[in-house]
Amino acid sequence: MQHVLGVERSFIVMNHTDFVLAHKESKFWQLIKKRAEKHPVSHLTGKREFWNSDFIVSRDVLDPRPDSETIISTVLKYYINKKQKLKIADFGTGTGCLLISILSEYQYAIGIGFEKSLRAYRIARKNVKKHNLLGRAQIFPRSWTECRDLFDLVISNPPYIKRDKLKTLQVEVQKEPKIALDGGISGLDCYLSIFATLKKCLKKGGFAILEIGEDQNNIDRLIPLYGLAFQEYVYDLSGMKRCIIVKQVHG
Repeated sequence: MQHVLGVERSFIVMNHTDFVLAHKESKFWQLIKKRAEKHPVSHLTGKREFWNSDFIVSRDVLDPRPDSETIISTVLKYYINKKQKLKIADFGTGTGCLLISILSEYQYAIGIGFEKSLRAYRIARKNVKKHNLLGRAQIFPRSWTECRDLFDLVISNPPYIKRDKLKTLQVEVQKEPKIALDGGISGLDCYLSIFATLKKCLKKGGFAILEIGEDQNNIDRLIPLYGLAFQEYVYDLSGMKRCIIVKQVHG
């Protein structure tokens, strides 16, 4: 109702006896029907809050989730000086919420988002414009494997669900783009690709902060195979391993 009427919740409470125009009422019940069919609320309203900001979303991108805010808080822990001139890459940027949220904290930082899905790329571009960051953020419509530059920091929330688990996910989640969820048979496909890319795109002493799920609990053992160093795991508020920190040790 807030979305359809374009008002805040308090307005509805204070004016609950007001009449609603017929076309607004019709739109409201259309959305209720879709919600009953398990369509995510964000797909119906076209927006989702993340790190205290609103982001444009659609069925073409993964919904920003509170768990992913662990990446932002970890960046803030590793880079205390907010005036640093960081150069940041976001692999598989989706909505762009991670990159945009970090740039909002570091006013002198610049960033590039890599997104091979053209539909998701368009959403990320809209969000960059919405948050007035066209001067500091670029979105490239291609895979992170095509990264050729050097970065101080790499962030990513890659697809990490094992393929045989996709059908067991909540119905709402299953309506999100499969390309943003499917981590391959082992759930490790994207991480192996990212590690190979980090070897050539992460500056010496730089960090990569990657979101992980339950199937990547022991992924640290693979990192030395790519000439990188395991730094630590970061746990979310529920006590689950949520991020892995990787460091570039070679120049």
